[in-house]
Amino acid sequence: MRLPRIFLTCLALCLAYPNWANATPGGDFTLQNTKGNAVSLSSLKGKVVMLYFGFTYCPEMCPTELLQFQLVLSQLPPDKRRLLQPVFVSVDPKRDTPDILEPYTSHFGEEILALTGSEQALRKVADQYGAQFRYVPTGSSYTVDHTVNTYLIDTNGKLARIIPYGTPSGELLEQVSRLLP
Repeated sequence: MRLPRIFLTCLALCLAYPNWANATPGGDFTLQNTKGNAVSLSSLKGKVVMLYFGFTYCPEMCPTELLQFQLVLSQLPPDKRRLLQPVFVSVDPKRDTPDILEPYTSHFGEEILALTGSEQALRKVADQYGAQFRYVPTGSSYTVDHTVNTYLIDTNGKLARIIPYGTPSGELLEQVSRLLP
């Protein structure tokens, strides 16, 4: 008998993280923007947040998702666009310094808020959302394996949906639009 993939994924998560099944994912957090100022999720209440964990040296998935953010923003009328806050959380604080992170996210849109913090702070936030990341050596450098979901957070700061990587932009736009006031 073949078990559905979703069941196997949930089983693996429950075995690896026993408290995950009982915890409600999401929640408030505070990280730093590229100016070094603390930004908390609660300060974004009233906006729908598209949250993504990534890093600037990511060869494919991060730029693809940030292009999705750009596309969704471009398809919203201005009055709705101002109610959507895309957030890119860099999980590579060693390399993603403010002078790297700011132009990287700005390339995809001035509206994208870039946040980072200490590795410990980043792990705490990632754990809250059920995301993972790890540093993988690659000869004289490293890459970062990371969860590639987009987390949609409603206007009250509650996790509303987890959107898997590869979701078509039209579907992402539809999911975001449902949450916009």
